[in-house]
Amino acid sequence: MGMPKYIYLFIALAVILFISFFIQDWIVFYQCGAVDSCLKSSSHYQHITKSLVPIIATVMTFCIGKKGVGVRDRRFLQAAFIMIVCADACFKIFHNFVIPLEENTGEFISFGIIFFLLAQLLLVFRHTRVSETDRSFPWILFFPLAVAISMAVLYLFGIYDSIMFFASISYGPFLFCSLYAAWKASSTGFYPKRNARQIKLGMIFFTVCDLLTGLALITGPDHSVREIIAVISNNFIWCLYTPALILLALSGYRHDD
Repeated sequence: MGMPKYIYLFIALAVILFISFFIQDWIVFYQCGAVDSCLKSSSHYQHITKSLVPIIATVMTFCIGKKGVGVRDRRFLQAAFIMIVCADACFKIFHNFVIPLEENTGEFISFGIIFFLLAQLLLVFRHTRVSETDRSFPWILFFPLAVAISMAVLYLFGIYDSIMFFASISYGPFLFCSLYAAWKASSTGFYPKRNARQIKLGMIFFTVCDLLTGLALITGPDHSVREIIAVISNNFIWCLYTPALILLALSGYRHDD
């Protein structure tokens, strides 16, 4: 069955955007070094172009139509990508460009993590299904849901007061459960081999990308080792995130092996 030829145009556009903002990231790093204020004021182009990549991947999922693995599979994938677009809007647009709320931009990162959590939840549902009519609840979600509920209860009782702490701790179990589900997708018998490989590789890239994102968020004083590590990690995130998004989007197109 495969995918329409015009999908290659979307992939080419994503690659062109990636090359442009990857080069610009390093040019800015060369000019600014590890000076946070300089990096932020010189990275508007990267923030905008990076936010376009998940939109392109999302459009790809909405072009699947009858060429997909199944109707429910397509809907799970599309819903997950909508969450990803919302997450990246929080990280790249709202966090960096909403000047009147500048003192609250940390909250945008928290909401971004929560949107990514919802995306991983949807991907687990997608990748654990064994048939088009499978409506069972994935057992591997019990642990991350228990963690999230426990963190929410602790927050409500005032044990801690940081939404970002809640989001970060809750997200980890969902991410690794999603990675496990993607790794096992080939054994369910639902996905063709090529689709299963795209799912597995896409989630591997996604997981390593999130680990780099964690390093990028641990900033420090200008020119400090911690700040340098954060900047370098940030510059490599999209080397993994871009192919992760493209591979997951392509996995929605049925590839009969």
